[in-house]
Amino acid sequence: MAEPVASPPDTTATLEPAGTTTGIWIPGPRPETGAGSKSGAAGYIANSPVREAAAAAFTHLGEQLPPVPLSARRSEDRWGADAIGRAVGLLTELHVDRASFGWRLTSAAGKDERLESSALSEAFDAIAEYGDGYTGQVQISLPGPWSLVTALSLTSGAPVLADHGARRDVIQAYAFGLAAFADKLASLGMQPVIRLVETRLHPILTGTWPTVSGWATLPAIPEAQVYAALQSTLRHLPPVLLSLPDFDPLPLQGKEITAAEVVRNSGATAVSVPLASLKAHGWEQLAMISEAGIGTWMGLPPAAGSRPKEVKHWLNRIMTPWNRIGMSTTSLRDFGVLAGEELPLTYPPLLSSVEGDTADGAKNISTGTMMIAAGLRRAFEEIE
Repeated sequence: MAEPVASPPDTTATLEPAGTTTGIWIPGPRPETGAGSKSGAAGYIANSPVREAAAAAFTHLGEQLPPVPLSARRSEDRWGADAIGRAVGLLTELHVDRASFGWRLTSAAGKDERLESSALSEAFDAIAEYGDGYTGQVQISLPGPWSLVTALSLTSGAPVLADHGARRDVIQAYAFGLAAFADKLASLGMQPVIRLVETRLHPILTGTWPTVSGWATLPAIPEAQVYAALQSTLRHLPPVLLSLPDFDPLPLQGKEITAAEVVRNSGATAVSVPLASLKAHGWEQLAMISEAGIGTWMGLPPAAGSRPKEVKHWLNRIMTPWNRIGMSTTSLRDFGVLAGEELPLTYPPLLSSVEGDTADGAKNISTGTMMIAAGLRRAFEEIE
């Protein structure tokens, strides 16, 4: 079980649904861009995806538009844009490097770890530069602690998930690293919010996460250990938005664990779920979570941006099933809306551009999704 560490004073702030969305995500380093590239002049600094995306993100925040994850373009490095790389850069007192099978724990820092540390430093500098004077909420999207554990190996190549001590060390090191990065953002006068994308709880709890070979699965991790790790991580952080892939029931030891129970046991005070994943049962679970006082957010599908002016269509997509289960329309005022795609947690990383219109003049879908999200938030606020 993840051992709890000393808790800081309770300084929990409100996670305002209208104040933040998917927010800032940190892309990795990439090679220099030549003079003939699409982005123009040569030079890493001049064409840094971190700086370009930070400029775009804070422009959107200033215009009260929900920003997509901070991912300026596809990385030329096959590992360079993977969100796991950003997460390992936050591990305190643990060292990592890359192998043919992904990230692994090591006894000393290597080249790959130094690159990740450099990328984090550059990201913080870009946030400080382009966010100068911004005092609102800034949401940092990163993998959840269990998603990170599933992506790491020991030096031998054995999965960290199968090693009790290694799991504990990674989760604790990650919690401290997340808290330290949030403190740095707070030192700039911003209000940091951490969005933890936790997509792998189901296979971890049910014992269906595959081994390295893929021919077998690892044993299930007991519920108590999974929830204790989440709780010990969340209690060290500013407001956290726990992002789950769906609200489907979890079959466990001959019984079904509801999504509302999973959220409650995790200790989360706010949770998000993709709108497209919600079926009748999911809407009922969303209502239970909302009525329990837990902040509720819905992620729009990326394709929503293909019709950016049809806010009414998406409003009906939400209002109709919400009213059908007996919930009042006015309760939608407390809902948050997320724009953009989830973090890339697998190889190869697949990212969307946050640049302007494409070369052929087609509308940028990411920008359209932001417009839908902003329109929905305004519509929610105007409900009487």
